[in-house]
Formats: sequence, structure tokens, C-alpha cells
Amino acid sequence: MEKKINIKALTISLILTLISCGLVLGYIKSLKRPIPETRNIKLLVASRNIKVGEEIKPEDISTVDVPEDALPEGIINDRKNIEGMYVRETVIKGEPFRTERLARWEELDLSFSIPENMRAISVFVNEKSIFSNLLRVGDKVDIIGNYVIKTDDNKEIKISNTIIQNVEVLAIGPNRIRDNTWEKRDSSNDSELPRTITLCVSPIDAEKLAYTSTFADFAVALRGNKDKELVETPGVIIEDLLPLNYSGRLTDQTGGEE
Repeated sequence: MEKKINIKALTISLILTLISCGLVLGYIKSLKRPIPETRNIKLLVASRNIKVGEEIKPEDISTVDVPEDALPEGIINDRKNIEGMYVRETVIKGEPFRTERLARWEELDLSFSIPENMRAISVFVNEKSIFSNLLRVGDKVDIIGNYVIKTDDNKEIKISNTIIQNVEVLAIGPNRIRDNTWEKRDSSNDSELPRTITLCVSPIDAEKLAYTSTFADFAVALRGNKDKELVETPGVIIEDLLPLNYSGRLTDQTGGEE
């Protein structure tokens, strides 16, 4: 009886040993199995805090390495779809760019396009004031006011003077799209001219423009795209344009002072 018990115990021990060896061997093989490599990609993130209404410049974008399978959903990771866009909602430094937080310039509310301490003001225009249909959103212009001044002795002095300089065109009519391609600058049909333009001016210049557009007349002078210099001008009256003796004869012929 004792001999049978030993054989049975030995058999059970052998089976357990084989099972243990199998488990150990399987574990060793698993250690030798290569671990799948995780591929990293460059994720585009903001290099600074970008406020609402700001344009995203190349230097505003930096990169961080992240695992490919950890890429957040709904983000933009292509520079050409980020640079030149405007921020609709604040983007924090180190944050990836999301579609819903960016917009094209013309898609922003107009108020986002107005710098601090500036104002947007719209004025009516005609073919004389905006030189056909060549003005474009983003252009810089000067405003020349044309006035009639009455003196104490009831004489009239007509004068033209530059009252506002180097202001940006925010909109032409309802159009806020910045399109400066020459192919689309060939329209000179007066029927297509806009009725208004919207300018970005200081509060003081807004008052000057409001007064001039209501009580006088004005013309718009287009500036070169690199010209930012402000020039002081005395204004022009008829005597500055014609010789004194000629302007005097002209005044006599038109019923003026003899």
C-alpha cells in the first residue's frame, strides 16, 4: 500500500513540475519577444498665448514630440492651414490648434479687427472720392477734406487739406475679404462701386471724418504699401494753384469781389 502511494505522489509531482517548467519557459520566451516601437510625430502647438483676433504668424507655432496614437482628435497639424489664420478663441501656450478656434480674417466679427484704442467708422463714397474701383481691403489711405470757409466780411475761402493719414481700410461695402490679386482689379464700372468704406481710425480722427462726411466733402488718397510716413501739409487754396493775377480775373468773371 505504501509503495503505491509513493508512485502516485511521484506522478503528481512530475506533472506539477512539467507544468511549472512550461510556465517558466513561456515567460522566458515572452521576455525575448520584441516590444512594438511607438512612432512619435511632431505636434504643432502655440509658442505663446494668442489672443482673440490676432493673426497667427510662423513664429507663433512650435512643435512637440507625441506618440502617434496619442494625437488629439479635431486638431490641425498642418502649418499651411494654421499660418495666416485668426484666433476666434484664445489659444494658450503649448496648446494644439483646433479648427473651431481659428477663422479667416473675414469670418471674424468686425470688432475683433479693431486694435485697442481705435475705432471703425463707415462713410459714404462715390466715384470721385475713391478713384474708380481700385481700392481694396487692407489698403492704407489718407483722407483729404474739401471745405468752404466764410470769413467775417462774408467772403468764402475754399480749401483742401489732408485731415487723416495712414488709416487702414477694414471693409468696402459689405466686403471684408482681403484680395489684392491684379486679376480682380480690372473692374471700373461705376455701377459696381461700393456705397461705403469702413476705416480704422483713432477717436479724434473719427470725429474729423464724421464732420467732414456730414458738412463738407472729401477724397481718398491711396498710399504705397510700404509708406507709413506722416506729412504735415498747409492745405491748398485757389491762389496756390493759379497765378494771383489770373485767379483775380477768374474771381471777377464769376461774380466775386472786384
